[in-house]
Formats: sequence, structure tokens, C-alpha cells
Amino acid sequence: MTLRSAARSLRARKRAFDDSVKAGAWWVGWFGMGLLALVGLLWLIPHSAWDGTLGLRAERLPVYTMAAMLLASLVGWLYVNKGEDRIKKQLGRHVNLALFVVLPLACMAAGLLQDWLMRQTDWPQGHPFWLFVHWYPSLLVVVCAAVFLAWKAKPRKHVYLDRGLGYTLLFLPYALLFAFLVLRVRLDFVGESMQETMAAMGRYALVGQLVIAYFIGGD
Repeated sequence: MTLRSAARSLRARKRAFDDSVKAGAWWVGWFGMGLLALVGLLWLIPHSAWDGTLGLRAERLPVYTMAAMLLASLVGWLYVNKGEDRIKKQLGRHVNLALFVVLPLACMAAGLLQDWLMRQTDWPQGHPFWLFVHWYPSLLVVVCAAVFLAWKAKPRKHVYLDRGLGYTLLFLPYALLFAFLVLRVRLDFVGESMQETMAAMGRYALVGQLVIAYFIGGD
């Protein structure tokens, strides 16, 4: 096998792996959408009418809701991935690597080493460096989502408000999870311990999404 054929074989395997990841995310995400609809019904129906049926417990309803939201958010993640792909087409390879891999990972590392870095630099919480570390991954996700929605609402010369609205509705689980994890929006149905645990991992989850989307992107 020549070097060129080996490279082609490696690229083909990567494309197959990328496609399998996206297909898995698509199916799991839509399964989560279905679960989210069912959970919504459970919230509307009196708890006494279904508590104990098929092993369901009313006191676990917040856990069911968050699990369904996590699964359903994979649909939104795929859309963020497509928005990232559209941005990458307009920029060079090295710029893309810096924007979507190096800087997000640097922000994650700075967040993990925040106490040590603050002692070394004497930069307080409100310093521009820490504002960048905190908000860069989040803003990058928002930009990717906005690019995708703008593309779907206006693929050519005409604006299709119904398409834009439809994709926005599909984005809602992801957007709500984003607000919960990153913006620290309080959700009354979520317990305090779950709120703190998931909020602590929010920014790092976004970094993981951006990096994974970079390496499996390129539709």
C-alpha cells in the first residue's frame, strides 16, 4: 500500500467515523425530543395519576426532565456543528484551529488553574483576562448557532420565517440547557445539588462540544 492510498484510506475511515457520530447524535437527540414531550405530559397530568406506573416516581420527575433535555440537546449540538462548519469555510485552516481548538482548550485550562493563575498574576475576577476565559467558549457557541439559524432562515435571497422559527423551536432544549449550565439561570424544578453540579461542568462541556465539532465537521 502506497503512502497516498494509506492517506486516502485513513480519510475514508475518519469520514465514516464522523458520519457514525453524527448519525448517533441525530437518533439520540430525536429520541430525547420524544422523551421531552412525554415528560411535559407528566408535568401536566396530576402526579397521583401516574406515580408508581411502569416504575415511574413523581419525586424523580426533575431527573427525568433533565435527562430528556440532555438527550434532546444533541439536536441543537448538531446545528451548532453545522454553523461552525459554515464559519470554517470562510477562514483558513490555522485560524480555525486557533478559534475552535486552541483558544477553547486554553480557556478550559485557565479555568481549571484559576486559583494558581490568580496568585501568580494578581488579576482579580473582573480582569479582562478572566472575562475572556469565562465568555469566549460561550460566545463562540452562540455565534455558531446564530450562523446556522440565519442560514436556514435565509438560505438564498429570500427570508423564510417559518423555517427559522421551526429550527429555533428545535434549538430550545439546547438553548435552555445552555442558559442553565453557562448563564446560571435558575430552574425551579431542579434541586440545589443538581444545579451546582451541572453548573460547575457547564463551561467545560461547551469546550468539549466545540473541539469535537471541529474534528468531526466539514460537511
